[in-house]
Amino acid sequence: MEIAKLNFDVIVVGAGTSGVIAARFAAQQGLKVCLIDSNTRSEIGNKVCGDGVLATIFDFLHISPPKGDEFLSLKRGFRLYSPDQKSSLTIKIPLYFVDRLRFGQRLLNEAIDSGIDEFLDKTRAINLTYNKEGVDGIKVRLKNGSKVDLKSKIVIDASGCYSTLRRAIKSTLIINEIPKRDLVLCFRSIVKLPSESKLIQDLDYCTLIIDPDKRSPGGFIWYFPKSETIINIGLGTFIKYKGSIKEYFQKYVFDYFITQTNFDIISSAGCVVPLRRPLLSCADNGIMFIGDAACHVDPANGGGIDVGMRAGYYAAHVAKKAIYANDYSLNTLWDYNSIIMSDFGAKHAVSDIIRLFFQYKPSKDLNFIMKKNILTDTDISKLWFHGELDLNFKAIIKKVIKGINRPRLLLELKSLTKYMIKVIKLYKNYPNSINSFEKWREQEKSLFEKIYLKFIIN
Repeated sequence: MEIAKLNFDVIVVGAGTSGVIAARFAAQQGLKVCLIDSNTRSEIGNKVCGDGVLATIFDFLHISPPKGDEFLSLKRGFRLYSPDQKSSLTIKIPLYFVDRLRFGQRLLNEAIDSGIDEFLDKTRAINLTYNKEGVDGIKVRLKNGSKVDLKSKIVIDASGCYSTLRRAIKSTLIINEIPKRDLVLCFRSIVKLPSESKLIQDLDYCTLIIDPDKRSPGGFIWYFPKSETIINIGLGTFIKYKGSIKEYFQKYVFDYFITQTNFDIISSAGCVVPLRRPLLSCADNGIMFIGDAACHVDPANGGGIDVGMRAGYYAAHVAKKAIYANDYSLNTLWDYNSIIMSDFGAKHAVSDIIRLFFQYKPSKDLNFIMKKNILTDTDISKLWFHGELDLNFKAIIKKVIKGINRPRLLLELKSLTKYMIKVIKLYKNYPNSINSFEKWREQEKSLFEKIYLKFIIN
């Protein structure tokens, strides 16, 4: 296989939504870009996910929203249901549902048309290469099986949750392995029902159900109407689950929602999703990590498409700045870390605490919290949009004393708010250079160890 070039300004590994956005905006800024992906070109975009994309990302990037065959529907937001499904919270935020393959193909074609120098499909990154300053490229296996070194000033890794490059990097800053407590094992089916069935519920909203005791320990159930006849239903649970996730999904999700015999399964598949705050550093000398490779997924709902696209955009702009300055060291690339943390990192850190609280609480406690309106639509929306949750405990106590008194739960909610305030304060003071990062990282580690002890062990 002939490759026209072996040296580039930027190599982007992974042509998912975050990777193609990074490649596109790097190329548009005049950088020499190589984009690689392990899949064949025709399969790029065929990912296992919820298939929803927040509408705001298209205005942010100034690119066309889903249209034509890739567009399926536009929803008004999410509804989060209690385990007994008697109470719910509503978050109003528009999101598109897409044909994932067509959407991915459109973004790929637009990235190629933007002027990237080389696109290599069926090409797998197998390791990083280094010079004395840091990362200076990647070793790849081409589609014909031969191995070659591709050199670059900066590598952008968008290769997913189990990134080979992140796991192999020689770095004291980058987490090689994502802790198992921060991984969720998922299975989903896309189901087409006959047009006359009218069985799809709540067409305007996406449904999330939490039930840690039985149906979704460690995760949630989703029920996303993609159109009037097509639904994406799925289940997320602890990565440590030892049985068959497909059988668990069939019993507690599929058989519950699909009650008729006349249906077609368009596709079914499983995946692993990182459900946590971003990596504390998403960069090192000569390299940046984006998307699932950097844990750029919202812990509140498992959504990662729009978050990853933002990260790809930011990485491209920081790469341009570094290359124009002829400085690819972490000192320059640190701007990427700062931008990530100020944009969505702090919000996701707060959502991570909520995620831990909900994952390990008994279902009866969550039923109680939602039934008594201890958390309201306003609270959840404030958390979603601003990463803030300020519970009014005088009002909560008034609500609680009308029903069953649960002082332990009240104390835990108070602790939850206290830790959220501490996390917000810490993340708003994320260091603006590598020089003070070690101290900040130790503070973050100590704080989250206390959170784990409070909400997981107890």
